[in-house]
Amino acid sequence: MSIYEALNNVSWKKKEYFLWKHDLFVFKDKPSEEELCKKINSKSLSHMVKWEKSAEYLSLVNVYIESQSGKDLEDIYAIVKEKALTGDEKSIKLLMDIQKQSREFNKSVILSQKNNEKEQEKDKYSELEL
Repeated sequence: MSIYEALNNVSWKKKEYFLWKHDLFVFKDKPSEEELCKKINSKSLSHMVKWEKSAEYLSLVNVYIESQSGKDLEDIYAIVKEKALTGDEKSIKLLMDIQKQSREFNKSVILSQKNNEKEQEKDKYSELEL
């Protein structure tokens, strides 16, 4: 689930605050605090700061961090690859390890997808009456 899908499950005010807090605006610049208050019809953001301590907010932060980790891994891979190509032995070893782990992960994802397809196929036939 992407962060944008997760944000569809909260109120529009909370969604706007989260987008503002984490600067997730796609096509526009980050508004000022005053502009955000005006947009969500609030005098201050104190109630939103309190919301930051809730399980709902922390769950959204976890989804956000998880979505960022893929980009971080891509950035790290590019840096390690560049160093490995210059002959740095530690980087070469790390690059090989990252590639190996990536292959193993991809195999497990493919296997999981095949298992899910088999289960769905079984479910189709189990509902039929004889």
